[in-house]
Order: sequence, then C-alpha cells, then structure tokens
Amino acid sequence: MTLQLGVAAAFGVAGIAALAIAVVHERRMQAHRRDGVSYSDVTLRRDGGWRREDLFAPEGLVHQRQASRFGMVGATLLIAGLIAWMVLGTR
Repeated sequence: MTLQLGVAAAFGVAGIAALAIAVVHERRMQAHRRDGVSYSDVTLRRDGGWRREDLFAPEGLVHQRQASRFGMVGATLLIAGLIAWMVLGTR
C-alpha cells in the first residue's frame, strides 16, 4: 500500500464514520419533534427547522447540534482525503 492510498483512505474512513454519526444524531433529533409536527414539516422548510424550539424539544436541539458538528467534520475529512490524494499523487 502506498503512502498516498494510506493517508487518503484514513481520511476517507474517518470522514465516513463522522457522517454516519451525523445521520444517527439526525434520526435521534427527528424522534424529539414536538407533538403534531411531522417529518415533512421540519425537513421541507427553507431553514431546515434549525434551532426551532417550536418544532423540536430541547433534547432534539442537542441532537441537531451534534448532527451539524459531525456532518461538517465528516465533510472536512473527506475533502482532506481528496487533497491528500492529489498532493501525494504528484510526488
């Protein structure tokens, strides 16, 4: 295994793991919707239901923050993996 593949794969695996955690938190967030609020009420909004206490219970907002955090970390790690692949491939 080359250094290029090893580094890019490490970033990729870490990024996919972070994105999987983000999905878990998003699903947990949906479990804490307020009574009478449907899935489409919160997902088909322009603001995505972000930080809306009228849509989610406080526990759901905690999961919303975690989902956002892990989603951004996952995307950053995947981009870092692509950059590592390109940079190490030019050697």
